[in-house]
Amino acid sequence: MPFWEYELRAETLCLGERMRGGLFRPCDTHAIRYSAVTGALRAYFGLADLHAAGYFVDRAGCNRVEYLTYSPRDDVAGLSKFPLTVQFLADVLGCVIIKTPADSLPESFDLSMGAMKSQGLGRCHFQRKGPADMQTVRGRLLTRLPVHCAAEFDVQRVIAPMYGYLYEPSSPDKGEYVLSLFEGSEVYGPTCLVKEEAA
Repeated sequence: MPFWEYELRAETLCLGERMRGGLFRPCDTHAIRYSAVTGALRAYFGLADLHAAGYFVDRAGCNRVEYLTYSPRDDVAGLSKFPLTVQFLADVLGCVIIKTPADSLPESFDLSMGAMKSQGLGRCHFQRKGPADMQTVRGRLLTRLPVHCAAEFDVQRVIAPMYGYLYEPSSPDKGEYVLSLFEGSEVYGPTCLVKEEAA
């Protein structure tokens, strides 16, 4: 299957996972994790054989870290709960690599992704830039991928991994955390998702 490079833009975006019971929800500020973007795209297009991952582009004025504090309301009890502080990105610019059958996705499209959609966050615009550069280089991984999905993106060898866990749903209401490669892992992989090391 071909790989396509898309530019992602959003006014605000919150990707990440809140620890159950926590009063602070952090946001991914460097990587666009596989689990978030693949799940959103599969749900939107209804394609089970789609894989996607990406990263936030380092450009002045883009991807500013901001905070939102609000109190979720318990409508049954008629009370507000403890205030929750949410970290999010503003003026978002990202690069997303999508592996999917040719011609299955449009040149551009809009969808909602991430947390706090009810608060107006996460409305994303995707614009196709062209075929992704899949030339293999040695360098630092720019995204987060489950270990068992790394081969889907032509990650050929892992030299110095930085491991973590990503949530992988197995049904609409169940899932598990799986071992994953995080950004900064030293790998042999595609130019589109790896920052090549200087010789």
